[in-house]
Amino acid sequence: MWIKNIVSMTRQEILAPVYMAALLAPGVSIGSPLELAAVVKSEQTAILSSQMDGLITAVNARAGDTFSEGDVLLSIDCTLQQAGAAKSRAQVEFARNEYKSIKSLEKLNSTTKVQVARSAAEFAKARAELDAAEYRVSLCVVHAPFDGTVVQSWAKTHESVNAKSKLLEIVNNDTLTAEFLAPSNAIAYLQTGRSFNLQVGETGKGYVATIEKVVPFVDSVSQTVKVIGRLDSDKSDLWAGMSGLVILE
Repeated sequence: MWIKNIVSMTRQEILAPVYMAALLAPGVSIGSPLELAAVVKSEQTAILSSQMDGLITAVNARAGDTFSEGDVLLSIDCTLQQAGAAKSRAQVEFARNEYKSIKSLEKLNSTTKVQVARSAAEFAKARAELDAAEYRVSLCVVHAPFDGTVVQSWAKTHESVNAKSKLLEIVNNDTLTAEFLAPSNAIAYLQTGRSFNLQVGETGKGYVATIEKVVPFVDSVSQTVKVIGRLDSDKSDLWAGMSGLVILE
């Protein structure tokens, strides 16, 4: 019988106690601080994947290593790609010389406009193929897209990888934010630019932060909104993934 009663209840009736608990929670009552769980996240984080099939020849950064933007993190054997680029350069040189010869004949009225146009098209085609070949060569080296640290590595020297294989996970701990979910009935507390305190469990310290964004969407199930805060105080001892408590006075 009780199962039938639950089945017959509406969604609003089932969630009503949850909503009421949120409304009466100490964290959102007038005059008392709003305390919410938060996570420290990085604005710059990425999983770098291979863009080609090949053999790894060098891994220059492993888990825990730091690097600067533009550093070579990993290299893949590029013999075939470099040979293809050399072939394309030779074809460009041949097409260029042919085009010059035909242009010279055009001045002497010894060729047709169709031949000149065909030669120009072949020259342009050869240059485009060279661009593609040089791009394939560039994929043999993985450069760091930003300053950061290697969090995890799946790459090993002398191992073969396929296109889209995961190589390295990287993060920049200098671009951190605090993200948390707030009850939708507390939106009035969440003005952009408002300061709050972030107490981080791993460091045992408090940090000054400012609300930077309130995502304009309410989750219909949890009745919460996502808030993103900018850390204003020194955050040199913070890492992405740390957690803590946001306190809004």
